[in-house]
Amino acid sequence: MKNGILYAAIASAIAVGAYYAVQQKNDNTSASLTYVPADTLVFMGDLEPTSWQDTISPLQARFSQLFTGGTAASVQEIERLQQEIETKPEEWNNGLKIIFGLYAEYVTMLTKGTINPQSFGFADKSDAAFYTVGALPVLRFKLENEANFDKLIAAAELRSKAKPETAKFKEFTYKRYFFNQGNQPVAFAIGKKDGFAILTLDLGNMVPEEDMAIAFGITKPAQSLKQAGTLDKLVQDYGFRKNALGFINNEMLVKTLTRADSSLARLLDKLTEGESTKNLAEYRTPECQKDIEGIAALWPKEVFGYTNLDTKSNPNRFDSVFKIESKDAATMTSLQKLRGFIPDYAADNKSLVKIGIGLNVDELAPVITDLWTRATQAEVTCAALKDVQSSLKMSNPSMLAMGTALVQGLQGASFSLQELKLKDDTADMPATIEKLSFVASVSGKQPQQLWGMLSMVDPELANMVKLPADGQSVDLPVLPLLPLPEKIKLGLYGQHITVFTGESGAKLAASLTKQPLAANGFYQLGLDYSLLADMAQIGRNQFEQTVTENAEQPETATSAAEMTAEPSTAASGSMTDEQEEVQQVVNMLEEMRGVRLFTSLDFEPNGITVKGNMELPQKK
Repeated sequence: MKNGILYAAIASAIAVGAYYAVQQKNDNTSASLTYVPADTLVFMGDLEPTSWQDTISPLQARFSQLFTGGTAASVQEIERLQQEIETKPEEWNNGLKIIFGLYAEYVTMLTKGTINPQSFGFADKSDAAFYTVGALPVLRFKLENEANFDKLIAAAELRSKAKPETAKFKEFTYKRYFFNQGNQPVAFAIGKKDGFAILTLDLGNMVPEEDMAIAFGITKPAQSLKQAGTLDKLVQDYGFRKNALGFINNEMLVKTLTRADSSLARLLDKLTEGESTKNLAEYRTPECQKDIEGIAALWPKEVFGYTNLDTKSNPNRFDSVFKIESKDAATMTSLQKLRGFIPDYAADNKSLVKIGIGLNVDELAPVITDLWTRATQAEVTCAALKDVQSSLKMSNPSMLAMGTALVQGLQGASFSLQELKLKDDTADMPATIEKLSFVASVSGKQPQQLWGMLSMVDPELANMVKLPADGQSVDLPVLPLLPLPEKIKLGLYGQHITVFTGESGAKLAASLTKQPLAANGFYQLGLDYSLLADMAQIGRNQFEQTVTENAEQPETATSAAEMTAEPSTAASGSMTDEQEEVQQVVNMLEEMRGVRLFTSLDFEPNGITVKGNMELPQKK
């Protein structure tokens, strides 16, 4: 449990830091970018950040219950760990203590319902970035009030009993909190210079002095990220906003594997006392350096950022993109052939749940075979890659064609739930469905042929119902698990076989007649949290009914003593705890009511793209 909360603490610290690394001021030129090396392994930051007041504050007001109620369990765990620090100090080093202390201060602030950046010493618009210098992770942010930042650190030290050591690097003085002080000491370092706070690791002689100097801002990198223009290019290429963007540099990361002189490789070698060099020797031959780095050059980066960040409208809207960049035109051309059809039920469709898979099954076997052929026949000289090729040759995908022949012509499948209302009556278990509307579809070049294949799989279904004529629907004679308000229908609309019920389901099914069978996507998923909130309310009511019934009907006693015994305090408390946990879930989902999430994955000429959209209605 201790490790779990500490990992959570580290994750939360990174999350808070990441926010400051992506939401900070850039008075047309972000000063922090001049400290970031152009060859950083990872970056999260901005060009023109948006203020906390404009972005996060509206969300805090909207989700106040989540900020306050959701921290109860964390507060209890923090109290337990504080006690453990006192009773088992030998299990806690100073590095873990300060991270725990910072996390605890953060959670304490959350319990107040809002977080004010000025309380931590930051400005509403601050200049910050998260990046690496060689193997060193660095979080740098501008301080508006250094005294408040010092108070934050002091409070974290006091709470966790962390003991810092004052250290000097050249003329720079900073605090460090050791994780260990053996032959290879590692410490968490916190310092201030030129109005910036710097959080990094002190790895002693395991990293070059010049990297430490750049991390602390004593010297500037030979070429900065600002000078390289990398972020400007991301904005231009992908339409990212100039705040909240970043990347992961695959070309630099892969050199950890192929180059013994890379920063991360040197660090790993010292940490493992030379074992990593021995284990990775086969990948560091000139042949493997050429081949593996060549592959990385075809997939150079993962990039991410917001394309829309609107907290002024109702609903608030956040649109983001994560892309695996690719310069491998042949591979992307093949993958794009897999794209199939996903229904478009118009922009005003407010489905509770929707899932769409666009897959051109006719191309599945050819594409996989093409990728397999190119992988196994690629000209490589690296022995390790030749071994991979030999393994791939043992699994020829040609048999896949036989399986896909059963669903020849299939272009996609989808499901959309428009309405689901359950009777909120605890006397009915399971709950009765009052209203239901959905449409499911299977799209193909030859829908009659698809139905024929399905009939072969389930002859009984084929005997019960025939696929209707185009534009028509018939009752589908299936026995539902629960009584339904309306019958389920089977319809054929253009090239789409549909199963639907309800007024909205019927309209959406009929609308497919006008939708051509075009390749328009690969995968989509949408969710309205109102559905989960409704389910949680009913689940809570039925849970409470069960609790009441159990209390009114105790188990049969086997003795007179048992018949007169009172429930134990522990048992009563346990039941109360369960009810509180259920209520917390209900409150959390009720706070999320109306929030709509949508995500999609698609193959584009320049890479694999994941898009995310979130709508947050303002409270009435």
